[in-house]
Amino acid sequence: MESIFSGRYVGAPLRRIEDERLLKGRARFIDDISLSGMLHAVFVRSPYPHAIIKSVDVSDASRLRGVVAVLTYRDIAGSIKPWEFEVPSDPMYPLARDKVRYYGEPVAVVVAEDPYLAADAAELVSIEYEPLEPVVDPLEALEKGAPRIHERASSNAVYKKSYKCGSVEDAFSRAHVVVEDELSMERVYAAPMEPRGVVAHYDGEQLTVWSSTQTPFDLRDAILEKFSDPPSSVRVIQPDVGGAFGAKIPTYPEDLVVPLLAMKLGRPVKWYSSRREDFVATVHGRDVRARISLAATRDGKILGIRARILGDLGAYPSDYWLPDVAARILTGAYNIRNGFVEVLGVCTNKTPLGPYRGAGRPEGIFFIERMVDLLADELGMDPVELRLANMVRPEQMPYKNCFGFRYDSGDYPGTLRKAVDLFKVKDLSKWAREERGRGRLVGVGLAFYVEITSGGPFESAHVKLEPSGRVSIIVGSTPTGQGDATGFAQLAADILGTSIDKIEVSWGDTGLIGEGVGTFGSRTMAVGGGAVIKALEEIIKKARKEAAKMLRVGEEELEYRKGRFVARRSPDRIITLLDIAAATGGLEAKVHYDPGRPVYPFGAHLAIVEVEKDTGRVRVLGYKSLDDVGKAINPLLVEGQIVGGVVQGLGEVLYEQIVYSRDGALLTQSLSDYGVPTALDAPARVEVHLQETPTHHPHKVRGVGEIGAIAAPPAIARAIEEALKPLKIRVRKTPVKPEEIHRMLQQAGKEDDV
Repeated sequence: MESIFSGRYVGAPLRRIEDERLLKGRARFIDDISLSGMLHAVFVRSPYPHAIIKSVDVSDASRLRGVVAVLTYRDIAGSIKPWEFEVPSDPMYPLARDKVRYYGEPVAVVVAEDPYLAADAAELVSIEYEPLEPVVDPLEALEKGAPRIHERASSNAVYKKSYKCGSVEDAFSRAHVVVEDELSMERVYAAPMEPRGVVAHYDGEQLTVWSSTQTPFDLRDAILEKFSDPPSSVRVIQPDVGGAFGAKIPTYPEDLVVPLLAMKLGRPVKWYSSRREDFVATVHGRDVRARISLAATRDGKILGIRARILGDLGAYPSDYWLPDVAARILTGAYNIRNGFVEVLGVCTNKTPLGPYRGAGRPEGIFFIERMVDLLADELGMDPVELRLANMVRPEQMPYKNCFGFRYDSGDYPGTLRKAVDLFKVKDLSKWAREERGRGRLVGVGLAFYVEITSGGPFESAHVKLEPSGRVSIIVGSTPTGQGDATGFAQLAADILGTSIDKIEVSWGDTGLIGEGVGTFGSRTMAVGGGAVIKALEEIIKKARKEAAKMLRVGEEELEYRKGRFVARRSPDRIITLLDIAAATGGLEAKVHYDPGRPVYPFGAHLAIVEVEKDTGRVRVLGYKSLDDVGKAINPLLVEGQIVGGVVQGLGEVLYEQIVYSRDGALLTQSLSDYGVPTALDAPARVEVHLQETPTHHPHKVRGVGEIGAIAAPPAIARAIEEALKPLKIRVRKTPVKPEEIHRMLQQAGKEDDV
């Protein structure tokens, strides 16, 4: 088939075809869904992080006029199976059975004629608790005698694993220098504009569920698996989603309880979270810390790495693998052949940990990039030269890193050198030194990243070319605002040789396409786009057979040229896809695309910051990136994804932190307490550069969605260090808040006075 990269659409910076509907107010989010006779649910949540449930009295709430039902675990026992986890722990029940393990865990649910009445009734539910001692610090959770969160587990460390390669002992014994540090990325909240919500309707046969989710197929399968008496048919619809960032991947208790209520009560039921509720009931991200040592020679060759990585999993170990990903990508872009890393997943009395943009990769890359900068400072080397001396070389590709990830392709040293020239690193560093000499606290920080994308197991697509020439594409991918429908349409328009305005893309409905996986891990354009291409190839294959019959030539005699078949020996004999579709009643194909193996985007990011002396506030003056994303189907959308990720990374390194009190109460329960960055905090311009190293995907895509959130924290952290270089301040964690910097500046000033 003719290359898809020679058309008018692929590679063009088109505006999103999705936007007209959104801009004209035709979007339909969860809270826009209103069904006849709909009831409203409000969950009663635990005010304690750790307690025994002694009794629940719902009588006062039930007597309130307009309240239809008040349910506790005993009312749904046997209806929904609890969550069982792959590591030692007690089950998680959809409504807490006899014990609560985190502040905000659902204990009861009230259903009423309107949401305000339901909220009033929820306050009348009387629950007697026997408080237990909570533990919110994962290090304290490891201590002997710490409160045990799960009776089935022998300790709060429910997940333990180690990875090893080469001879770590020999590497450290041969080292001329060893650097060691403790680093952490604190707990954060995804803060999507739209909180979570669920609507369910049951007509006696089919259960229809609308959910603000990234994985409607997972939710459908969970209902069928966990309901003891599942309906004969389940359809899950993902309406428009106001942001997700990984936090809407899991299936939550509310996702099952609300559909069960609709089945039990025979009326539609809606639950829509408040922002405060979303803070306590939606998984948190990051919360991983590490103690790391690097062994090196005098000239900067890294001989070995030794680390212990600890993840605070919260109350239930649903995503115990997150610190594991950080461990496995810990060597980053560097050819380190001797290593040992121990991974611990520890339960505490906090909201469960879950995926958040990057899911383990931001943590691992932050750790290794911070350690490489520390080693450069210790050796007195240029950090760029130290990186170049240790990078995996292109001739080593495909390269299996120390802890098992297999990097597919790329020229890391060449990319770093290119970035240094594009960014004018030497000129910027000179400018920063001169400005610091004049009293301004400005700094330049550079970071290099490798990340993993486009994982399996598969993605699906159903494409139909109508006799009218319209093209319908239904995908199993479920984008949540990234603009992937535009990318899919660009692929189809070029392959079929048609106009993009004749293409309609649909997604997010298990009733439209029976199987799919979802959107996460930067896989949507890579794997979902691969499925679209494979479906289009199947259509062309079918059309070739029909064209051969209609032109009375052998299939091998036909050449496909963007919407037309041409007889090689008789170029005047031509038939179009539209002709074939009209003659056959349309052409269609349904496919699964299995990516086979992941791919690994990589690149360099640079941040320029200024620290205000009087306040400790950090302003990002400028930001530059060079990212290898494979083929950029739509550079405009790629740039948008990178910029958005950078701003999220900026918030994470400067402001954002979920904070618990010592007794387990969540202190950050509103956006006035939790520092989400605004447009005023973002750099005026993010200078984005792209390069394209092809991958094994049919459209050569690498993936882009999480890059900014991975690369920005170490780049900004280094820039802050450089700005504060006269004070020799080291950034060991995120966030590094203005008040902390201000305190360090004041302390430095006092020492100068002495």
